[in-house]
Amino acid sequence: MSKSSNTHLLELQEASVHYGRAIVLASISIKVDKGELVAIIGPNGTGKSTLLRAISGLVELERGKIFFEDKLIAESTKSQFRRLGRNKSLKPHKIVELGIIHCPERRRLFTESTVRDNLYLGAYAINDEEFVENALKTVFKLFPILEERLDEKAGNFSGGEQQMCAIARSLMGNPKLLLLDEPSLGLAPMVKQAIVNAIKEIQKTGTTILLVEQDASIALDICDRGYLLEDGRIEIEGAKNELLSNPHIKEAYLGIM
Repeated sequence: MSKSSNTHLLELQEASVHYGRAIVLASISIKVDKGELVAIIGPNGTGKSTLLRAISGLVELERGKIFFEDKLIAESTKSQFRRLGRNKSLKPHKIVELGIIHCPERRRLFTESTVRDNLYLGAYAINDEEFVENALKTVFKLFPILEERLDEKAGNFSGGEQQMCAIARSLMGNPKLLLLDEPSLGLAPMVKQAIVNAIKEIQKTGTTILLVEQDASIALDICDRGYLLEDGRIEIEGAKNELLSNPHIKEAYLGIM
């Protein structure tokens, strides 16, 4: 199927995820268009990280479907085709090969390996050596500290430096869609701002970003559109200015009465 002008880069249709009997995501429908930075905000434990894990193929859908560039990448475990053994859901490594790269919460670096090794691992699916070397130059320009300490163990870095390394590792995979899970978590204000600035620069290069972030002030500062996820459900959605002016978001998430 050819991609039409009104087709979304990513689309979730009525996606639900259960952990045992607990409903973590309930009929989530979102869309992300090429070049956008879309934010998912909401409190801890509401399903934000699970949403990204579902897109990455790390958890199965109980119901619903996920499409990327018109291609079905995940479908309900209740699907007729899955029961017949014709499962169309892709494995996580195949989703990576399509260009969906997930930068997980709390970095998940190989802390006993060097920064160099962590970065090259991010490019494991790329067979173009010239691209990989150019990607290294790009991430060094974005995060100069990585080039300066390239042969140090990632575990020796501060939390903020590890977050820079994690984002850089994700960029090495040449993402069409970058999934960022809580990139500001646990960071000092000055370091948070450096990460925010980097995310802005990444979007300027044309990379589409789906950002999960508990700090609504950060997310709404840089997003084009956003969704408020509460108790596993999308409660509010809209453009940046609509979310910033919403009374519930202003009071509950921005501290504005």
